[in-house]
Amino acid sequence: MRNIVFFAMAFSFVSTLNAQDIITLKDGSDIQAKILEINASEIKYKKYSNPDGPIYTIQKNDVLIVQYENGEKDVFSYNQHTSNTKEKIYEGMKYNEYRKFYDTKNYISQPTDPYSRGWAGVASALIPGLGQGVAGEWGRGALFFLGNIGINALLYTQRLEYTQYSNLTYTYQTYYEYTNLYWVILAVGIAYDIWSICDAVHVAKIKNMYHQDIRGQKTAMIEYSVSPLLLTSNLNSNNQILTGFTFKLSF
Repeated sequence: MRNIVFFAMAFSFVSTLNAQDIITLKDGSDIQAKILEINASEIKYKKYSNPDGPIYTIQKNDVLIVQYENGEKDVFSYNQHTSNTKEKIYEGMKYNEYRKFYDTKNYISQPTDPYSRGWAGVASALIPGLGQGVAGEWGRGALFFLGNIGINALLYTQRLEYTQYSNLTYTYQTYYEYTNLYWVILAVGIAYDIWSICDAVHVAKIKNMYHQDIRGQKTAMIEYSVSPLLLTSNLNSNNQILTGFTFKLSF
């Protein structure tokens, strides 16, 4: 009798689990819901625990997967960042290949992001191009570094140096004068340094968005199912009914 009651409870649990829609957010949390509508940018739903309650709205950009009560699911991971393109990213792409798909205005930081925007910006503030390297783009960083060297070289050519004898100290003293072009190049150099910092942060965001989508694709490939299990056992000539669950994971 006890086994039969347990089996009934297990079956009820599985039925309840399959009777609701699950919204999985990008931060890993789940929402038990009854989905009402999915449009181009939003998902409208009611909480499963309060079907007569208010209608909630969530942005699709914040959603990773929606699993419906019938077992079907929609994956929003690899097209949530892209700007109206039918092309899909794939694992192993180069930065120059996938950067055109992303708009950093849609970036949402996740704890699992591999690159730090802050460290990338600080690194490029210290040495132009280093931030791009910290974000994994050493070739791009080398171009910024060489550009900075070129600007400094131009600044050096616009500094006039001369030596004058001092009657007070009886020594020769070195003086510098700067041309008008020097100040123009200096302003360009400052703007270039700011560009290097912003670009390093931008690169880190783009690469993080790409890795978020790759992780989303892998997550979408994982499927699971839970079903009740009923077995009969003839142990010591006593027929016994064994109940439980079977859990199937496919990836």
